[in-house]
Amino acid sequence: MPVLKKSTNVKAGVVALPPGVKDLVRADFRNEMWIQAIEAKGYRLAWSRTAPCPCKSINEQTDQSDPNCPLCEGTGWIFFKPDGAVVNTKVIGPLDPIQSKFIGDHGAVIHGIMTGLSNQQNALDAIGPWMQGMAMVTVRAENKLGYYDRITALDSRIVYAQTLKSPEGTTLKTKYPVVQANLVRSVDRVYTEGADFDVVVGDIVWRPLLGPAPGTQLSCHYLTHPTYRITEHPHMVRTTLTKFKVKQPLTPQGEPVDLPVQGVCRYEFLL
Repeated sequence: MPVLKKSTNVKAGVVALPPGVKDLVRADFRNEMWIQAIEAKGYRLAWSRTAPCPCKSINEQTDQSDPNCPLCEGTGWIFFKPDGAVVNTKVIGPLDPIQSKFIGDHGAVIHGIMTGLSNQQNALDAIGPWMQGMAMVTVRAENKLGYYDRITALDSRIVYAQTLKSPEGTTLKTKYPVVQANLVRSVDRVYTEGADFDVVVGDIVWRPLLGPAPGTQLSCHYLTHPTYRITEHPHMVRTTLTKFKVKQPLTPQGEPVDLPVQGVCRYEFLL
């Protein structure tokens, strides 16, 4: 390798190699191989893009969203479907009614490599254990993940438990659609699936005259598909320069090509 002489007349904004120095042998990154890995081994994910709700804040200091907003329902965020969403089942595979319910009107099915899925308990950091469900997700460069976007792993299941009050009607709405009910009970009675209620497209539906009285406190333990929100972007922008099979590169060094992006996601119910 040639030794570069140190210049005493340093100028800012200098580009290109010094005279007499040849470019090194380059090896272009094969982005298509990365895409093949994502498409072949990636999870099926329901992806919804997220944007701040346009509702007027009710507090100028905290910027709190309107709790009565019909658009965001007080969360401050609205969901919308990504452009170019694929709906062909020959490409994304068949979807059962509960998976379709997770996708809804605002989701699209994409593939993504998910790694480092964890439930971390930090029992001494707060009063009681705090679960920090976290994962890394890598998707194709076309699928630009945004902050707070919603990601649901359609072919995975996790345990979720919550307390609810029985409604006036026969349908008990849980936070997430129920894939399998493990326990539904009040203080003095255990309710059995197939005898007292049925799971209908993710909802618990009481059989006639067998449900609890309205307002009864219930404990529900069930399986559901894990839903995450994007909270960090460790590799949001990744670009390489390639000359392989490029007739007219955009720059002398090569054609800029976007690489797959990566985000950190956490369980939605912990945010």
